Parts: sequence; C-alpha cells; structure tokens
Amino acid sequence: MQTTASKRESGTTHSHGIVYRTACRNPGCEFEFDLRITPENSSILSGLMACPHCKRRGGQLKSQGRVSEKLFAAKLLFRTTGAGATE
Repeated sequence: MQTTASKRESGTTHSHGIVYRTACRNPGCEFEFDLRITPENSSILSGLMACPHCKRRGGQLKSQGRVSEKLFAAKLLFRTTGAGATE
C-alpha cells in the first residue's frame, strides 16, 4: 500500500481528493505532515500506518474535524507499550 505524505508546502494545491493534516502522537516525534486521500487509497483511513518521520508502525488515524474545504485535521495515535502491572 502506498500513501502520499509530504511536509506542508504552501505553493502546492491539488483539486483531487482531500487532505488530512496529520500530527504523529508518538512521544518525542510530534511530526506534522499532510496525507492526501483519494478514492484509490481511501483504505488507509481504516488501517494501520507508520509515521513517515519516526517510522513507528501501527498508528491509527483519528479525525479531529474539518479545518476548511477539503482539509481535515487528524492525529496518528499508537497503542501504549511498556511493562504491565507486576506483582
């Protein structure tokens, strides 16, 4: 599965698809990138994906609402990892 992720560039506008302005919520990363969603790659909205900056796999997109026309905000959330309760 291929996705298109790019840093925010003010001079590029495309009319095809919508854009999710996504922020990685991996502790220590906080990378923000634009994720272009088209009918061809819409399946990534329901699947797991990796952050293009820190490369952590298994992130899930959580929508944060509409910012403007064809622009939405989202978070890339990861499951918490670490040691469980010990007795």
